[in-house]
Amino acid sequence: MFWDGRATLGEGPLWDTRTGTLYWVDIVEATVFAQAVNTAQPTRIDVQAQVGCLGLTNDPHMLIAGMRTGWQLLDLRTGGRTFLANPEADRPACRLNDGSVDPAGRFWTGSLEDGETRPEGRLYRLDGDGTHTTVDEGFYCSNGIDWSPDGRWMYFVDSRADLIYRYAFDVETGQASARQIFADTSSLPGIPDGLRVDSGGDVWCAFWDGAHVTRFTPDGAAVERVPVPVLRPTSVAFGGPGLQTMYITSASLGLTPSQLKEWPLSGAVLERDAWTPGQPATPFRLTREVTV
Repeated sequence: MFWDGRATLGEGPLWDTRTGTLYWVDIVEATVFAQAVNTAQPTRIDVQAQVGCLGLTNDPHMLIAGMRTGWQLLDLRTGGRTFLANPEADRPACRLNDGSVDPAGRFWTGSLEDGETRPEGRLYRLDGDGTHTTVDEGFYCSNGIDWSPDGRWMYFVDSRADLIYRYAFDVETGQASARQIFADTSSLPGIPDGLRVDSGGDVWCAFWDGAHVTRFTPDGAAVERVPVPVLRPTSVAFGGPGLQTMYITSASLGLTPSQLKEWPLSGAVLERDAWTPGQPATPFRLTREVTV
């Protein structure tokens, strides 16, 4: 157990190797958490709007956040926020959800429609100069994004479609193309949520309502299912010494009193040893001047 609190919708774990700190969010409670491994409790930052994901920046005191109000830079020392762009500004029923920084420092973020019943979600790329591009669309619930160790593949989840996709990826240009189904997860318990790729190229995905994290080989085969003591694990991150600890966020959202009694750790952040290390997170490379 890393944190024994109860988030409503814990998500987006992110490890900073520079500071030995794990970050995560509570989307519903509009809160960013920061906890170094040698501290007992996290620092909580109220960001005053739903926050779906985080990325590092070149400044260890600053994060980039994907929020209902768009992409914002977050100063961890003051809680100050600087607006960058909001690609969903003209669609009030939609918001940014999960996201990650690619190997060249661009911030990729998916969106969803609040009810997750219409395929209105999009996949965006935010470049360092603040411009953004709609790369793909037609998703019910955009989720986990990460890259293969060689940068040739980008993985992306549509939770409500029970699919993990894979794109051919060009690190130099930031082009993601030729979307294909990497894994159809409809035969597995639960719904695919956040994911991370380890240094060996295997894909680890948390399954909401499935109480497990499952490992997929680079050819899409589900080869290992790791049970977890929460019904709704939401995402994973690799951190700790040598990136050999897996951190797993979870949610208590929507659980009945009897379910909470059965799954008392719901909303906590779990940790377990990882036999294969993860990959270090790449910072978002902001190329224009901003003031937080």
